[in-house]
Amino acid sequence: MKYLREIKMTRFKIDVTFINRENEMAELSNYLEGRPNAILFLYGPKSSGKTTLMYRLFEQMEAEKRYAINFLNLRKVFLTSYDDFIDAFFKSSTAEKGLKTGTRRQYSLFGLFKLDAFTEKMLKKRQEDPFLVMEREFQRLIKNGIHPVVIIDEFHKLDGLYLPDKQKRLMVELMNFFVAMTKESHLCHVIIASSDAFFIEQVYVDTKLRKTSKFMKLDYLEKEDVFLWLRDIKKYNQVQEYALDEKQIRTIWSTVGGSAWEIHSILEDLFQYPLDAVISKIKREKVAMIADWTFDDEARNGLLRHFRKQPIRKLTELAGTEKNILGQAVKDNILYYDPMDGIYGIQGKSLEWGIRGYFEETDVLL
Repeated sequence: MKYLREIKMTRFKIDVTFINRENEMAELSNYLEGRPNAILFLYGPKSSGKTTLMYRLFEQMEAEKRYAINFLNLRKVFLTSYDDFIDAFFKSSTAEKGLKTGTRRQYSLFGLFKLDAFTEKMLKKRQEDPFLVMEREFQRLIKNGIHPVVIIDEFHKLDGLYLPDKQKRLMVELMNFFVAMTKESHLCHVIIASSDAFFIEQVYVDTKLRKTSKFMKLDYLEKEDVFLWLRDIKKYNQVQEYALDEKQIRTIWSTVGGSAWEIHSILEDLFQYPLDAVISKIKREKVAMIADWTFDDEARNGLLRHFRKQPIRKLTELAGTEKNILGQAVKDNILYYDPMDGIYGIQGKSLEWGIRGYFEETDVLL
């Protein structure tokens, strides 16, 4: 395989790959084909491809004129107040194509729903209820034969925000509104994606919300899908400058598994460096990450020793472990938590290397 030093390269980025998510896309399509009757929660480990799946769904459904897809990725939004929420959900539309001169300036909810300047002004002054504004927009679309769909990525980022009265949590009230729009009024489909497992757990253990919700887990890519992808990066990523042999593909799989984001990062690094150097760097970084997280903390060291030889553990197998330490490990993306199955696992295969490497080094020093 050739590297940058041997050939002249002008690019270091590759196209995002969408590999074999037919089952997941079919499940999402079936949800949208039915009558709105529940909120769909999409969850899974970090870098399992939730956002990519949402973008692909957006592209597919947007082409069908019978849907109005309202997609908001809160990962890209800075939220600290109710006003930030209004700014994020009701953005000014700069595209006024087709509007006659003198027409009132239009505004967009999630970049798609058009709201006039007066409504926007009332929202800013807190003299209009944003939930009623959204409901009116849903009703308008339905009357025109269009099915509204709301997709919110990283919904949990709304936690900590309150309505202007400072008494009601915005995230809770918005959730109740979506329950009303799906289960009760059947006006709109709602898909909420989140990498925060404890947020998903809060929904799951809430009897009322669980009865009005569906849950869909998106896991890492399977081995056969990764091999299919890496055997033909020319097809999937338009990479013509190099190709991977079977040994190299096995090395990538054994290092990062089915983490699409990490595989993309490796493929981009290969424009500049040999695979051995890229893999070595990944492992060093993961060992350093674990060393930093466990530094001078016996409880954290003890927790990760549970996962040294077995990367997935049932909650019952972690008896005696302080819950706040488990929670911090999940929050810091050391572990992931699946509230449906009641299991904790290492956040990706590369961190498995980091944990093993860390304990191999520390055990030598003891």
